[in-house]
Amino acid sequence: MIVPFQSLKFKIAANLAIIIMITTLLSYLVIIHIVQKNLIHTGVEQGKRLLTGLPEPDGTNIGRWTGALDILLKNTPFISADFHSITGEEYHYGLVPDDLKHALRQQTSQVLQTGQPHIQFYGDIWSLFWHQSRYVLISDLIKGPGGQLSGAKTIIIELDGIYLALRQSQKIIIWYMTANFFILLFLGTYRLSRLLIRPIHKFIKMTDDYRDKDRLYFSPGRKYQEFNQLSKALNQMIEKIEKNKENLQDAFNQLEQANKELKNAQEDIVKAEKLASIGRLSAGIAHEIGNPIGIVLGYIDLLKARPMLKADDTAQDYLLRAADEIQRVHGIIRQLLDFSRAAPLNLQYIEIHDLVKEVAAVMSHQPLMGDIDIECRLTATGDRIFADYDQIRQVLVNLMINAADAISGSTNASKGKIILETQSVTAADKEALAGHPTLILRVADNGTGISKQDIENIFDPFFTTKEPGKGTGLGLSVSYMIIEQAGGTITAESGTGQGTTIIISFPLSTEIPEV
Repeated sequence: MIVPFQSLKFKIAANLAIIIMITTLLSYLVIIHIVQKNLIHTGVEQGKRLLTGLPEPDGTNIGRWTGALDILLKNTPFISADFHSITGEEYHYGLVPDDLKHALRQQTSQVLQTGQPHIQFYGDIWSLFWHQSRYVLISDLIKGPGGQLSGAKTIIIELDGIYLALRQSQKIIIWYMTANFFILLFLGTYRLSRLLIRPIHKFIKMTDDYRDKDRLYFSPGRKYQEFNQLSKALNQMIEKIEKNKENLQDAFNQLEQANKELKNAQEDIVKAEKLASIGRLSAGIAHEIGNPIGIVLGYIDLLKARPMLKADDTAQDYLLRAADEIQRVHGIIRQLLDFSRAAPLNLQYIEIHDLVKEVAAVMSHQPLMGDIDIECRLTATGDRIFADYDQIRQVLVNLMINAADAISGSTNASKGKIILETQSVTAADKEALAGHPTLILRVADNGTGISKQDIENIFDPFFTTKEPGKGTGLGLSVSYMIIEQAGGTITAESGTGQGTTIIISFPLSTEIPEV
């Protein structure tokens, strides 16, 4: 909100008022001075003409002479007349002020000596704004019949009347100047508002209505060339700001992407270090436990062969169960070894559809799949990848076993369903790997599902949601490594009671890469 006393219009009006006031006062002083000077000059000229026509005194009839002067000097500012002959005779008309008697004698003497007319200002009085002369003495020569100098005559003008007339007219002048001041102030403010304030307000409204990517066009005419230049300069500035904004946004996006990649790389490094540590630990454990297990199995075989135990069915049953459990431990040890050491790859072209059909056919005859319906939706237009056949088969088997275990522990055990689905993704799609054509393989079940807290950890070694003794937590970790070695990705989507979908992405291949 703009405070009225701080607005540009108010400041313009205030400064304009000061300028007009100063200009008016100066004009008034100059006008008064000129008028006063002209009035005095007019009075002096009138005095000269009157002095020329004044009759010379007649010594024989002074009364007639004074009567003539009464008529001539009536209603004039002249207060006295003085005639002085070279013979020393003096005639005075009117009353000469005491302070002018000495000045009158001096001026008369000067005129008689020089033979030249003379004008002199005397006295002191307050006029309007300063002190001025009160009297004017105008002297001229008196010449005889032969043109010879016979004397001097002087007339005295009192200037009080001029000053009084000026003081009386001063009120009218002040009223006129006051009216002139307000008229000029109003017109000046109005015109300046139209020339400056309105365009500025219009420009402010345009800037308030400005939106990104807009331009500020202000073209009110030739008389607003400065505003046109301002509009052009602002548009150039806006273009630079928009460009810098875009550059800043690009830099921000790049930094955000780099930060994301850095976090992913950090997670991969941590995961790789974790896997390496677990691998070394697993290799040591497998080596230390493998030999005793082999010895125990050998002793069990010896016990089975003893004559006394061959006839004991109960002992044989116990020995068989002990051997099965040790074989189970031996299988876990083999998984640990598989997890900890990199087996040599047998890379080849694989038709995923054929492999999925084979695994589905084999698994459908397994006891754990008895009440589960396996459905294949193989719709991908291309299914050829380059990977290790046995390893990819191992991944599919692990995923189907996990899906069967999840279904068996859910309320859908009698209506269990596993869906194996493929989909082709073009290089332009967001799901494509590094811009290459991609094959998506989904393994979905309607089992118990995985909670949001656990789904982030399902690919970590030894992490399992199964009951103790039913899983080692290595199946998905091994599958994760196998898919990564094949150049693909594996992720999971799930929710408690919503089933689980494992999504695997493979880059489609057309030729054998160098390995």
